[in-house]
Amino acid sequence: MQKKLLFAGPVGSGKTTAIAAISDSQPIGTEVPLSDGAMGDKTSTTVALDYSFVRLENEVLHIYGLPGQSSLSFMREILVPGALGVVLLLDATSGTLYEDALGWVQSMRAAESQLKFVVGVTKTDLPSDYSINKLRSTLAPYSGIPVLSVDARERASVKGLLETLMVLS
Repeated sequence: MQKKLLFAGPVGSGKTTAIAAISDSQPIGTEVPLSDGAMGDKTSTTVALDYSFVRLENEVLHIYGLPGQSSLSFMREILVPGALGVVLLLDATSGTLYEDALGWVQSMRAAESQLKFVVGVTKTDLPSDYSINKLRSTLAPYSGIPVLSVDARERASVKGLLETLMVLS
């Protein structure tokens, strides 16, 4: 049986970067230039999915990154079935961080009610109004979702998210 994990979250939250950091092979991606121009350093976005695999504790995990745009939300229905869980990445500098967290958990749970989550908050090194306690409180109705700070560029940091998710699954 193949084991599948998903990386989800809004545009610019670090999904493609995290998959590249954790992968044991060159990820397959569907990046295209942003139609509205660059968002800071971000010049491209995923329009279908990212895919790669990682060996973790003698298991091969197939990892898929979902596109962050709401217009591509239909990809969730395609990729969610059979997933062990979701690494939900959120950008600490986003003004909609808490709404994004609820929206993603609700939409993914609508596709699979027993789906397990771990939340990784990226860009915590940048100025923001982000509060880990407020985010945990926001997600409290969905008991059992760990919230951690993560550097999506660092393999060890992303590996910690995967290991946390595997404990839950």
